[in-house]
Amino acid sequence: MKALVFNGPRDIRFEDYKDPELTIDNGVILKVEKCSICGSDLHIYHGDHIGGAGGTDYNSGVDKFCVGHEFMGEVVETGRDVHGLKVGDRVLAAGGAGCGKCEACRTGRSASCRHAIAFGLSNILNGGQAELVQIPNADQTLMTIPEGITDDQAILLTDAMATASFGINNTGLRAGQSIAIVGLGPIGLIGVELAFLLGASQVFAIDPVEGRREHARKLGATVFAPGPDTRGSILEQSRGGGNCVFEASGAKAAVKSVLPLTRLGGTVSFIGLPQPDVTLPLNQILFKSITVRAGVAPVPQLWPALIPLLQQGRLKAEGLFSHVMDMSEGAEAYRVFDARDDNVVKIMMNVG
Repeated sequence: MKALVFNGPRDIRFEDYKDPELTIDNGVILKVEKCSICGSDLHIYHGDHIGGAGGTDYNSGVDKFCVGHEFMGEVVETGRDVHGLKVGDRVLAAGGAGCGKCEACRTGRSASCRHAIAFGLSNILNGGQAELVQIPNADQTLMTIPEGITDDQAILLTDAMATASFGINNTGLRAGQSIAIVGLGPIGLIGVELAFLLGASQVFAIDPVEGRREHARKLGATVFAPGPDTRGSILEQSRGGGNCVFEASGAKAAVKSVLPLTRLGGTVSFIGLPQPDVTLPLNQILFKSITVRAGVAPVPQLWPALIPLLQQGRLKAEGLFSHVMDMSEGAEAYRVFDARDDNVVKIMMNVG
């Protein structure tokens, strides 16, 4: 098959890769139709470090693997222990999979599985920027695409939309409160929509890219480029800082900006993947009585709340795929996305 394969930092190639074989009784083989690049994929592209102690350093001799954890497609083969899916089903995939056998998986909490792993981080679980991919624990990892859900929305449900929901929920935002959102990639922009759905009185949105700020402005947010005057303006307009701050980037400068934007007694939520040298000043947290929450979204657990919002048109998540390319152009897609060329927000890739 053809796939986008990690050959080293800034070296993602469209090349031949061995077809996956169905080796897991609770798994399926998926023929991928569409896939997309996530901001966290750029950590791999840059040769960064992913994970805590014992995590992977992609700058030091990693074996080749298929990248990507945002994808959808058609089931073409099923294992004997798969009960909710059949050949021919069009499905979307969560960004990672549990084992399907432990207590967490058996009770629908596969994100808490001790053996859970994201797609496209290594050849232990190859990613879905490929023509074919094996899906473990398929009954929980995959979902038949619901009626009224577009392909764009289906891809966003694989990770970005669920992560935005998780991050906004972690802020504890209540109707009438203000929130600042730092980082306006797809997760941050969906966060703007969700904040208004929860009744936010003010949504301040911060990003260095003008096109992303303009998107947030059209959603109703008050937008800012990062700069020396941004904090003062937000503190003045919010009368003391945001009740909540949602950090959706993980970049060092973005993380550093969060606590100064937060009012006394406020809550901050982090979902961006930080590098090991990104830290928080405990003295600011303590003396401002700030609640800090962070984590990785349990994607399938968030689908039941998000899908009705999409079907009813209350959540739209429109216009986020600024570019559509073929997977054969994947190397260029990564370059454009990394460089933020042409006001890129998110790139959809057609497979085959």
